[in-house]
Amino acid sequence: MRPFPPRPVPGSAPRRDGIFVKVLLSAFQCCPDRGSEPGIGWHWATALTEIGHDVTVLTASAFREPILAVDPQGIDFRFIDFPRSPLHHFSYRAEVYDVYLRWQAAALKHVQESQQQYDVAHHVVYGGLHLGSMLWKLPIPLIYGPIGGGQTAPANYWRYFGADWPAERVRTALTGPLLKLNRCRQTIRNAAVTLVCNSETEVASRRLGARDVRFMLPDGLPGDGLAGARRQPTGIPTVFWVGRLLPRKAPVLAIEAFAELRRTMPARMVIAGDGPMRAQVHATVERLGLTQDVEILGGVPLDDVMRLYDSASVFLFTSLRESFGTPFLEALGRGLPTVALSLGGIADADVGPAALKIKLTPRPRDLPGQIATALRTVLRDKKWELRSEAAVKWAAEWTWPIKAASATKIYQEIAAMQSLMSRIAALVPVSPADDARSPRDRHRSQLGDPGSGSRITATS
Repeated sequence: MRPFPPRPVPGSAPRRDGIFVKVLLSAFQCCPDRGSEPGIGWHWATALTEIGHDVTVLTASAFREPILAVDPQGIDFRFIDFPRSPLHHFSYRAEVYDVYLRWQAAALKHVQESQQQYDVAHHVVYGGLHLGSMLWKLPIPLIYGPIGGGQTAPANYWRYFGADWPAERVRTALTGPLLKLNRCRQTIRNAAVTLVCNSETEVASRRLGARDVRFMLPDGLPGDGLAGARRQPTGIPTVFWVGRLLPRKAPVLAIEAFAELRRTMPARMVIAGDGPMRAQVHATVERLGLTQDVEILGGVPLDDVMRLYDSASVFLFTSLRESFGTPFLEALGRGLPTVALSLGGIADADVGPAALKIKLTPRPRDLPGQIATALRTVLRDKKWELRSEAAVKWAAEWTWPIKAASATKIYQEIAAMQSLMSRIAALVPVSPADDARSPRDRHRSQLGDPGSGSRITATS
């Protein structure tokens, strides 16, 4: 596994004409005061603008009202409509994918018809390997990511997925032997830089012919998301779990682990989140006799989630398939020591004593006890303040201004390469056959085969 690289300092590069570059940002979901993908899209847009870029954002028209309500300054939002999917009668998951692909096609058409000029396209949402981005068809360099999606669910933990397991097996096949049949191959091969958030996605991207793969977390912290190191709370300790109640996030595993902890010490658990497993989560709490010890809040606003981090004694993250995990970063940003499964991007991140990472056990029935042991260690080993300090120190490296500075460094590399290739092209006579090809195809032939593995940081 490769560690995440150090980040550059914001403002370390010279500006050009008062801005850095003209960025075309693709964020299918983009919304202020939201978490997950909509929040990621919004923070990319605002952070890049604040650092000095001229940013145009492609997003879905469904987000027009909440975006315009905050009156964003200095960002050109393009709200893209798209036809309704005919698959809504058959499968919600298939409908989501189809809608997204239809939106991509509509967004590409909008850009092509607008005839506006940009220095670079940067696709950020959805941040997944499988669906790709159609912006590679534009005659400008594409930054793709950060993306996840190369990770797969552990087969021997199938019982936690229940009725979702057949779909999970299909996804595993599509990520493994069938990946090269996916349309994302064109995006990966034509991207100037592919940003990934875990080792599995790095491997998958290279299999698809990525020319330049780098690590970056998919998530970031806003300025008010970073707290200071704090003292361990007194009284009965609280284990906090937050997330959508989905099989792959394994809330049942979290409750089983808490039940093992509760057998050895007083503790309480708070679960924040809603989803299709709501009834099963309540039933598990009742089956294990934990109704007096577990509080299930349902969905809560982001501000309340921050307060729950601040009042908890330890954060528990149990996702069995996750690119990285926004709650993991949020918890560390609030100085909250964490216990998490060593999977996906969390396995790659060196957070020091801030988190105890638990490897999957060969026998799934042994895992709740292993997690409980780690929870007990965090709560009792007299290193809580040390862990809190390490958590804040690590999370501080992943604020949105620093992520925008990292992206700026990549943009500048590409701009330098573009300038070099333009000077070379001016010295090379263009034959009639070359002149008949598109600018992208001519430039790709000059740069060489993107599947060769060479570290080329620009394409056109």
